[in-house]
Amino acid sequence: MSFYIAGTGSALPEKVVTNDDLAQFLDTSDEWIVTRTGIRQRHVLTGERLTDLAVESAKIALRDAGADPSEIDLILCATMRADTVTPSLACAVGEALGTTVPAFDLNAACVGVLYCMEIADAFISCGKAKAVLVVSAEAMSKLLDWTDRSTCVLFGDGAGAMLLRAGEGRLAGELSTRPDTRAIRMPNIEGNSPYNRTEQEKLALQMDGGEVYKFAVNAMGRNIEQVCAQAGLTPADIDWYLPHQANVRIIDASLKKFRIDKSKVLLNIADCGNMSATSVMVLLDQYAKKGTFHSGDKLLLVAFGGGLTSGAVIIEWKKN
Repeated sequence: MSFYIAGTGSALPEKVVTNDDLAQFLDTSDEWIVTRTGIRQRHVLTGERLTDLAVESAKIALRDAGADPSEIDLILCATMRADTVTPSLACAVGEALGTTVPAFDLNAACVGVLYCMEIADAFISCGKAKAVLVVSAEAMSKLLDWTDRSTCVLFGDGAGAMLLRAGEGRLAGELSTRPDTRAIRMPNIEGNSPYNRTEQEKLALQMDGGEVYKFAVNAMGRNIEQVCAQAGLTPADIDWYLPHQANVRIIDASLKKFRIDKSKVLLNIADCGNMSATSVMVLLDQYAKKGTFHSGDKLLLVAFGGGLTSGAVIIEWKKN
């Protein structure tokens, strides 16, 4: 016994920032950004709290599943930056929903949702849960150096959620890490302890674009092949690919190298940018709401991120 996806939801900040908006204070242009990333705009937090977006997406997912918060047995949140260090974002979501179930956050960077899905599978498979709420919410705009055009043009904010119920749906899952603490790095605050002699690093996301590109292209393809083999499938058997929306050039290069049919690959990067762990979740919800998926379709979610983490999960779509 594993899980199937019973409902999905997502919520994006109201503020939309276009490439032309960025060009007002950066040495860049819409053409420069689009040709290198595929991104045309992104949603950015202004007055909203990340918690509010997370709760909204969770409520939408529960409505979509026809479920009540009392049915939830576990809440998992994938995030790199909640509104507070403690309590966790998962606890904040639980409070808003009126639950008292176990709740905790997980940080696996952009692969966080896939890690949460595999943890949910473990809880459900051993009988500790029948319904798991997975939420992802990222405030990437608060982690960036907005004078660095190589990073700040890439990211956006948002939240997504899914309710996973016990049943048949998950076909396979593959998680991996190639430990690297420098390729993508966001330092933490050192604080003001009078005993601390550690020098504060620059408080902004730092990324080695070349190293990340090489890792991502190979990791995505490798995880696709591995998870398909685990499920007894070939890449051609997959109906829809939902890749992490980091950079369209990375996605295209990986598809070409591993001979994936581009017509099966879903994208929203042009409108949302890279929302870290939230990217795959919002992508899933948007296309589910469009009616793209039909019962029996095989969906492959694949992602890579800081750590360096990577992973893929195959599910059979059960909703009509």
